[in-house]
Amino acid sequence: MLEIAGLPAHILLIHGVVVLAPLAGAAAVVFALVRPSRRYLAWPLGVLALLLVPLSVLTAEAGEQLEKARPVSRLVEEHAEQGSFLRFVTVFFLIAVAAQIAAAFPSVLTRFAAFRGLGGLLASRWLLPATSALGVVAGLFLVYQSIATGHSGAVSVWGATR
Repeated sequence: MLEIAGLPAHILLIHGVVVLAPLAGAAAVVFALVRPSRRYLAWPLGVLALLLVPLSVLTAEAGEQLEKARPVSRLVEEHAEQGSFLRFVTVFFLIAVAAQIAAAFPSVLTRFAAFRGLGGLLASRWLLPATSALGVVAGLFLVYQSIATGHSGAVSVWGATR
């Protein structure tokens, strides 16, 4: 079992996901809905979305190791399923954020030779509203799923002690 300073790594890593996922989700919604914020949020949002993928994978892997080392209940199994699903949600969120940023700043992307062929697509009038809607949905879903996963984990630990 992966440990940090003698504690199961899952218990420590989960705090990063619990804090960063709702923050990133909210930032994606603001990025989509508040046009002036895009210039300031592009880099932080992109970095958060990119960071969440390995963090959620590492946290889930540490959780699976913890699950194997401890007695398993139905609540723990439900939490493990939600944690596994959260990994996929963070990947979807990263893709949605990348699309949002590319649509908001097409000139930056087309500077690179590999993306010059996308100039027509990036100039489409429908792309920015579509990626903004995708960003809102992905951001809200990330917030929901991170809260639901965290809640199920708390219930699996603390619910049985009542």
